Amino acid sequence: MAKPKAMRFLFLDQMIINILLKQERPSGGAAVQSYGWAKGLSENGHDVYIMTNLNHEGRLKEEAYELNLIPFYDESRGIRWLRWIYYRFPHLYKKIKVTRPDYLYQSVPGWTCFLIGIICKRLRVKYILRISNDFFLDDRFQRAHSYIHRFFMRRGMEMTDFILCQNEYQFGILQQQYPGKNVYKISNPILFQNNKSTPSPLSERKYIAWLGIFQYQKNLKLLYETAIKLEDEQFWIAGKESSKLDDSTRLYLKKLKVLPNVTFKGFIERHEVPDFLKNAKYLLNTSHYEGFSNTFLEAMTVGTPILSTEKVNPDGIIDSCQLGIIYKDAHNLASLLNGVSPSKYKLMSDNVIQYVTENHNYKILAEKLTGILNAS
Repeated sequence: MAKPKAMRFLFLDQMIINILLKQERPSGGAAVQSYGWAKGLSENGHDVYIMTNLNHEGRLKEEAYELNLIPFYDESRGIRWLRWIYYRFPHLYKKIKVTRPDYLYQSVPGWTCFLIGIICKRLRVKYILRISNDFFLDDRFQRAHSYIHRFFMRRGMEMTDFILCQNEYQFGILQQQYPGKNVYKISNPILFQNNKSTPSPLSERKYIAWLGIFQYQKNLKLLYETAIKLEDEQFWIAGKESSKLDDSTRLYLKKLKVLPNVTFKGFIERHEVPDFLKNAKYLLNTSHYEGFSNTFLEAMTVGTPILSTEKVNPDGIIDSCQLGIIYKDAHNLASLLNGVSPSKYKLMSDNVIQYVTENHNYKILAEKLTGILNAS
């Protein structure tokens, strides 16, 4: 049988560079996904290029030198708005034309989808857009962005060849809003080595872990209420403040820092995340909204069950697959945790490892993606 022809992919993601620096910086879930797709496609024999922010300070990891990195435009260069005409758009057009990809992958939707769509149509490049969060598809996005932003984003999404989403909620909205468009639900990839060791029992775990960027989406108010209610539990919080800190987040960060059962661990790099999570009883999610949080996958790889609200339970998997506990509020969570026996905890711990192994392997998902593209 003839070997399938290698495809050429170009990933547009300014934040991937933060994963590739020896001294890592916060990157966001969309960049983690992009990197997972890129590594999976590359290891499956395809040509992968990554356009990211190379105007940085700091040394790159060794693995970065094995990647085909292309410089994004310099965000600090030029006059606001006018720079899109005389600098940014020409820069993107030239780099994409020189790279000659079969497919261009953009990790986050926005008004620039319109410009990318124009370039892809002009250069006959297939345009793949990933929906990285439920927020982009409903009223929350409309309230946060202007009519002009939403107008150009929608026109750009109409120019895509493929839209990839994470869950049934996103899939349903996209099918309704873009009938006839190639919309596919495909899981987030994660890079991990299958861990053959048995996860630690509940009795050997020390704390409840929280991991993320301190920003409105992550709902630090609920985190504070939970830490107050579960005063006998230790909470270890890993993360860093967003560059745009809202008043609510600032207030509850201040309140959390004086609680005796809360320890702030600061920003931890990707290689430190497994150890941080494998010693935790649970990963706690308090977000107002997500798509499919990559922290869920990171916890699953080390056998740590998940605590999350009904707002963040993609396709209902956490309770239907017994991957953790869905709670309504801090009081409800305290009651539910009291009912967890050692045997129930072990079942959840075993389940999360099985689930992530079967559904989120980056190389298998990359092969699934190329199968979708070939079939279409």
